[in-house]
Amino acid sequence: MAVKTKWLAEGILPEELKKVLSSVAAKWGDVIDFNMLKVIHLSGAMTNEVYRITWPTTDDGLRNVLLRIYGEGVDVFFDRDEEIQTFDCLSKHGHGPRLLGQFTEGRVEEFIHAKTLSASDLHRMRNWLTKARNLCSNECAKEFHLDTLADEIDILEKGLSQTPGYYYNFYPGLEESERLVRSYLNSTG
Repeated sequence: MAVKTKWLAEGILPEELKKVLSSVAAKWGDVIDFNMLKVIHLSGAMTNEVYRITWPTTDDGLRNVLLRIYGEGVDVFFDRDEEIQTFDCLSKHGHGPRLLGQFTEGRVEEFIHAKTLSASDLHRMRNWLTKARNLCSNECAKEFHLDTLADEIDILEKGLSQTPGYYYNFYPGLEESERLVRSYLNSTG
């Protein structure tokens, strides 16, 4: 996925981003000196470029935010407006970082000191089952049969490992789709 960060590599922030950062800083009682801004590239994003932006606070501390620059060409995978609405909704309900501001080429999020999930983490279905159980009420867990889902995953994994050709024969193009998805999930940027 191509990204538009040439301006960042040259140390030039777009005015629109400066306005967002200034607004975010002002809400915390900070004033940003853009000459004191530190920008650190982070790895782990699949379709975006992500950076940690740090600036000194008025009380001699440091403030951190995450800058997410949207990748080009990812519209074939998802609708950006829907993704932002979902992100904002989850954020407002305490799941993940807060959405602090947006601009044309990306957004500014709360910086959380945490481990980024790897592609192999994303492949393990049981990770998602545990997360789903932790995020929902007991009523929802019963409604979606999360108590039996682990057994269903076992059956599916066993079936897939024993007869992989069977599934490909019924769905032309699935092998190519799977290759694309695996390549996408294994990408580092």
